[in-house]
Amino acid sequence: MNKLLLSCAVLAGLLTAKQHLGYTAKVLSATEVFAIDGDTIDHGDDRYRLMGFDTPETFRPQCDAEKALGFKTKARLAELIETAGQIKLIIEPELDLHDRFLAVGRVDGQDVGTILISEGLARPYDGGKHRSWCM
Repeated sequence: MNKLLLSCAVLAGLLTAKQHLGYTAKVLSATEVFAIDGDTIDHGDDRYRLMGFDTPETFRPQCDAEKALGFKTKARLAELIETAGQIKLIIEPELDLHDRFLAVGRVDGQDVGTILISEGLARPYDGGKHRSWCM
């Protein structure tokens, strides 16, 4: 089973996170989580890159519009987590190129990426080259 299908199966509840390939599940309290940007959170010394979507950059944006949308997205992610009181993570066993944990995030039973995409604050992303947020 490839990683994308496995991630979908885990999210759908067909598999428990701890049963397959070292995936783990965590529930983090909103009071212990800090939104770095729209798709990255910190919890203590651990950094998590939320998977399945891409958001505008707040660090080294390519234009002012990207930076503004990036801060709006960061604020929305923080709001989603705070309103839910927690974020549930399904964490992959490997770190990314920036030594972050890769995880799918859910609040109130909904995928964070799906929410941000539906609000125009993010785009679907499954790896590869990022598209510019500047027009």
